[in-house]
Amino acid sequence: MRAAAVLVAACLTASPSFAAKEPPPIEVYQGLVQVINAPAGGGMARFTVRILRWSTDEEKIPLRDALAKGGSEALADAMEKVEPAAYLQIDSNLRHAIRVASTWETEKGRMVRLATDRPILIGEAMRNTRSMDYPIGILEFLVPAEGPGEGILLAACEAGFDAQGRLEVKSLPQSTGPQRLTMVEKQKQKQKKQKKQESE
Repeated sequence: MRAAAVLVAACLTASPSFAAKEPPPIEVYQGLVQVINAPAGGGMARFTVRILRWSTDEEKIPLRDALAKGGSEALADAMEKVEPAAYLQIDSNLRHAIRVASTWETEKGRMVRLATDRPILIGEAMRNTRSMDYPIGILEFLVPAEGPGEGILLAACEAGFDAQGRLEVKSLPQSTGPQRLTMVEKQKQKQKKQKKQESE
């Protein structure tokens, strides 16, 4: 729970605009998500994250304020107004818009932290009718300089503050809960072939 609270706090640590045409991704990550504690059994799926841009501190201010004033529902509503910073796709399912995307270097490698305004479609997390009460999805993974990375995924959770003003995060009851991300790698971007100019 404490780790999940840190994830949300970091994701929310100000105005959006919608582009007419989606820009090409600046970075692409792929890996596996392992469903290890779902009620109907486990499984494995491949995920792809396409980063369009990294969120600014100014973008996060109204999101943090919305969470403080109205909880998870207000945060989700505020996120819907933010231009997607990335997209997440699990297997061949429809992709999800990621509203907040952050990254930084650590001693162990590159950390990527993502948040979205809706539960992430992954098995039982969306079969439970209570999932709409848990409107936030969070991913975090660390990619080392050499070899694949790993991390966690919270498919459906809610966030809020307790009486002491401390951030609390709860996962959807009887859902997949925190899931393990493995074999995470940054994909090499294909360079556009430059047209050769003919010389006379």
